[in-house]
Amino acid sequence: MDYLKIINFGFVLLFGVTLSLSFSDMKMKGDFKQYLLVFSSLGIIQIIVYYFFGDNFLYKAYPLLTHLPLFLMLKFYYKKSIYMSAIAVLSAYLFCTPRKWIGTFVSFFWDYDIEVSQIVQIIITIPLLILIMKYISPYVARLKYESTRVLKFFIVVPFLYYIIEYTLTVYTDLLYKGGSVIIEYMDAAIVVVYFLFSIIYLKTLYEKKEVEIEQALLKIVTEQSKTEIEALRESDRQTRIYRHDLRHHMNYLNNCISKNDKENALAYIAKVYEDLDKSQIIHYSENETLNLILSSYIAKAKEKEINCDVIITTADFNKLSAPDLCSLLSNAFENAINACEKIEDSTRRTIRLRMYTKNSKLCIDMRNNFHKEPEFYQGIPIANDKQHSYGTKSMVHIVEKYCGIYQFSINDSWFIFQASI
Repeated sequence: MDYLKIINFGFVLLFGVTLSLSFSDMKMKGDFKQYLLVFSSLGIIQIIVYYFFGDNFLYKAYPLLTHLPLFLMLKFYYKKSIYMSAIAVLSAYLFCTPRKWIGTFVSFFWDYDIEVSQIVQIIITIPLLILIMKYISPYVARLKYESTRVLKFFIVVPFLYYIIEYTLTVYTDLLYKGGSVIIEYMDAAIVVVYFLFSIIYLKTLYEKKEVEIEQALLKIVTEQSKTEIEALRESDRQTRIYRHDLRHHMNYLNNCISKNDKENALAYIAKVYEDLDKSQIIHYSENETLNLILSSYIAKAKEKEINCDVIITTADFNKLSAPDLCSLLSNAFENAINACEKIEDSTRRTIRLRMYTKNSKLCIDMRNNFHKEPEFYQGIPIANDKQHSYGTKSMVHIVEKYCGIYQFSINDSWFIFQASI
């Protein structure tokens, strides 16, 4: 019954075309005419070839007569990406295997009757299509939002299966007559491809997630830096106000003295000193942002009895934006203060900072004492505290952002961070 074979060919084409278009994110409800157009075009080609050359030729020429035209339609006519077009066609072919296998399995009870197999394949085509389009197609279609690197990985499995299937079952019969060598080769190929795909995909997924976390962290650090700079500027403005109002303070003290009100005068002087100390900005350089950052963190260090030795000889800070400069030094000071405060002997708590220009490069040399020597991984210190670990990664990111070089090292009980930007 050749008509049964012809009908099955038609259902195979319907199955493959529908899945290919669905996987490429073409909805049947909105693009039904396009589904009908593609199916009709390829169907006419198959009928002509079947009539003039027979079913065996059609079977072996299927890649050129159906798969390649379908891929070209998706790529050039429907403007899909080359990767999504390939994934759609290859994945649709991959899902033809369960359809064929179910027919073969049922025909097993009728001594592998080919007509039984074809009837079963025809019957299950529509139910299988509905299941795949409902539960699998949406996830395949979402691949269009992934990077090119991820799409390449998803092509690997269906492409290898496609090559193996046509090599061992269509153009040769090695799969059925090759014995244990071919069978074990198939097993080995599946295992190797599965693990390679899993490892590469998971590695890409982890890298992507780590980058997203670091970008989110850098955004937070930048916003915090902007807030801190603004707060320090407000403190500096308050200091100027106090200086401007100095004559008012003097008048008040003069009144207290003239009335012999010593207690109120001393209390007022102490209050003014306290307010001025809180808002004091030390000028280490001509750069306002740098003065604000250093004044803030050196004040924190002094509260923890940490000695700070700072020498700034450069005036060229134009290479770094204010948020990046703030984030870089803030994280460096945070890590240094955290390391120093763990030292029991306060006389050994020291942070030294040198910033200078060499060969038109901004050079940073910051070092501090420590209680426990840190461990390193790929030249970067590992911190038990995740927050400090992110701080170090932020420093590295900023230096690399400006195509600079950096180094973390230990020398003579000093932990040293050096950078050239």
